[in-house]
Amino acid sequence: MTARALLLTGLVALLFAFAEAHPGRAQREAVDSFDNPGAYSLGFVVGGRERSLHVFVPPDYDRNGEPVPLVLVLHGAGGTGPSIASFSGFDSLAREAGFIVAYPDGFNRAWNDARPLRETLVIDDVTFISRMIDFLTAQINIDPERIYVAGYSMGGMMAFRLACQLPHQIAAAASVASTFPAYQLDACLFAEPAPVLIIQGTEDTVIPAEGYRDPYGNRMMLSVGESMRYWAEHNRCNEKFTLETLPDADPEDGTRIRRQAYTDCADGTSVELLLVRGGGHTWPGHPFEARLDVGRTSMDIDATRAIWEFFQRHTRSAGQ
Repeated sequence: MTARALLLTGLVALLFAFAEAHPGRAQREAVDSFDNPGAYSLGFVVGGRERSLHVFVPPDYDRNGEPVPLVLVLHGAGGTGPSIASFSGFDSLAREAGFIVAYPDGFNRAWNDARPLRETLVIDDVTFISRMIDFLTAQINIDPERIYVAGYSMGGMMAFRLACQLPHQIAAAASVASTFPAYQLDACLFAEPAPVLIIQGTEDTVIPAEGYRDPYGNRMMLSVGESMRYWAEHNRCNEKFTLETLPDADPEDGTRIRRQAYTDCADGTSVELLLVRGGGHTWPGHPFEARLDVGRTSMDIDATRAIWEFFQRHTRSAGQ
């Protein structure tokens, strides 16, 4: 890992350590069933490694009623499931909208997002997530056509990979503070079209909107523009797209948001970008408590709600 990557990983790890120390949510209990609504934690072994998972079941869940959606939420480097649950607010939205949320923990707080990182190269996170989905759908009344994945930073990179490699399970993917990793281009080459939402700040210094290369000149991350063009081409979208600037809901936050959307794409898919002008390595609508220099948090939208609204427009069957 480069010195720059180590520095940035350390910064984000410190951010998540603070989030865990100030969770602001109920302590999760380790249990082995999902008979009642509430927060659950469990562990199991995949590929000879112990893995862990945290699940929130909303109050209105009825195991004998209509199947409900499942949203997987992936933390960034240095984070955990509980840390992203704390700052994203997905539990509150799940309680309101009636979907299940699952927060898996990355091995050693990281994901194998296909980049050649020594720390993650031998970890099979695609199989881990796939088996986790199989387990949850067997235990909970989940609609298999409405399983989604969202991720922050490194978790966003992993969400892209899952969209490419688990099309039989994932209906749509969203990333916050992450562009598309160049090392996933080959993995996604023959993948089916997949609905994708990207939320990215223009002043993100951890994963720059302009993309970046390693010290040897190898392209590591596409720019946000290249990421959009890649997914639009991958999904065989009509070249025409819509472009609008969203209302400046909070004039004091120093940000404005521009929405770009390709909606005429193959198999009912779409590609959408919420570009946060002036935004940093942050989750819009949910400021971090840690006093770290990760940039401005836009309050013009709630990224969690924007992600859920995007997911609601897509089902897996529509893309098959």
